[in-house]
Amino acid sequence: MDINNKKVVIGAIAATVVVVFASIIAIALQGPNNTNNNSSTSSTSSDVTIPTSENVSRGDQPLQGDKGKRLKIMTTFYPLYEFAKAVVGDRADVDLFIPSGLEPHDWEPSARDLERLKDYQILIYNSAAFEPYIDRVKDLGYDLKMVEAASGIVLDQDPHVWLDPVLAKEQVRIIQGAIASMDEEENSRYYDENAMVYTARLDELHAKFEEGLRDCERREFITLHAAYNYLASRYGLKQITIAGIEPEHDIPAGKIREIVDMAKRYGIDVVYAEEGMDDRLVRALAEEMNARVLTLSPIEVLDEEDLEEGKTYIAKMEENLENLRLGLGCR
Repeated sequence: MDINNKKVVIGAIAATVVVVFASIIAIALQGPNNTNNNSSTSSTSSDVTIPTSENVSRGDQPLQGDKGKRLKIMTTFYPLYEFAKAVVGDRADVDLFIPSGLEPHDWEPSARDLERLKDYQILIYNSAAFEPYIDRVKDLGYDLKMVEAASGIVLDQDPHVWLDPVLAKEQVRIIQGAIASMDEEENSRYYDENAMVYTARLDELHAKFEEGLRDCERREFITLHAAYNYLASRYGLKQITIAGIEPEHDIPAGKIREIVDMAKRYGIDVVYAEEGMDDRLVRALAEEMNARVLTLSPIEVLDEEDLEEGKTYIAKMEENLENLRLGLGCR
């Protein structure tokens, strides 16, 4: 091979080496995650939390943090627990603050109970009229979003708004809005859909009450404590109570005589007791009136038997409707 041909071959080899070396450098500069643009995008979006107005809590820190971290929500008593659980489904943890079976009117949290709240991001309560210890919680200074589920609803210091299905629907919306504001956008849409499903069930419950209580012999009913003002107002009934808002206040003898006289005037032959409450007074009054005793639940608590049977707020409300129909002589 002459000198000129050798030069051509050497030049070609050198050019090839340069091209190969340049390609190796380019690949190295791209990095392993950039060889496929789609896989790079997926990795970034799933592993990194980008602070936005929707997922940043107080202190301008991302609420959710690492992938898979869930909101922890505490609710003060059973109806709020069910409402919150219906909204979040399986995407957040919901717990009950008041121990199962205890009467909320009488319960006060211990120091240990309050300490538990450090592990939660949201506390859902009904109102200061129902949970007066809420001011103690606020004074603790925990990084805890406080959600008053009866905000703008409670009238005349009567906290029992959940016993009116229409007002219960408003409570679900308040709860949904508060939880959605603390979570990722994808979960917020999921919570909105769940709330729509559950409030549709409350619409059905309301329609059952309207139909079931439309044609009755009387509109008056006697119950242990004044828990049913909202329900009575919604469906055109009149509540006559043995006690006041608090179910275990002392009852003057004159009050008993007044109730017996009203029962005779309206032809009432049923007195309503409550589960979990001492019913001796109710039964004594029923005996004086020659009346039956039925149960009307304020649904402030579900006992172990209810929970084991899978009872829900809606199921308990349907039981209330059936017993009201019996007591009012509805057709």
